Order: sequence, then C-alpha cells, then structure tokens
Amino acid sequence: MKLELERDEVKELLSLVVSRIADEAKLKKADLAKLRTWSSQSMRLGSDETSELTEKVNADIERMFKNKERSAIVKPDWK
Repeated sequence: MKLELERDEVKELLSLVVSRIADEAKLKKADLAKLRTWSSQSMRLGSDETSELTEKVNADIERMFKNKERSAIVKPDWK
C-alpha cells in the first residue's frame, strides 16, 4: 500500500495540530501568538519548510506501512 500526501494536505494537517496544541496547552497569549505567527509565516504552502515537512511526513508514513507489512509477515495467524 502506498499513501503520499501533497503539500496542501500536510499544511492542513499542521494547521489542525497547531490548533489542537493552542486549544489544549493553555498557552499564554504571547506564546500562542508566536505559535500562530510561526505557523502562518514560516510554513507557507510553497516554502522550503513546508516542502521539507511534506517529505518527512511521507517518509514516516512509508516507514509505518513497511513496519506493519513486516510485522504481519512475522506474526502467525493462530485465530
């Protein structure tokens, strides 16, 4: 199985994670502003940072699928 996310999908995923952190971490207003500023300015859709994050996310997804495939082969099916 192969799953590969596009840059806009990774950007949306990052946005959801940042929002969740902002909601649950109970950050001070100044820290929350810094987090949102970083997210909106540094992680723009066409930026190098977003491209690098996309590559890393896709590599992690691929590694996860390979590990699951390998563990499915190793585990006996004794059900």
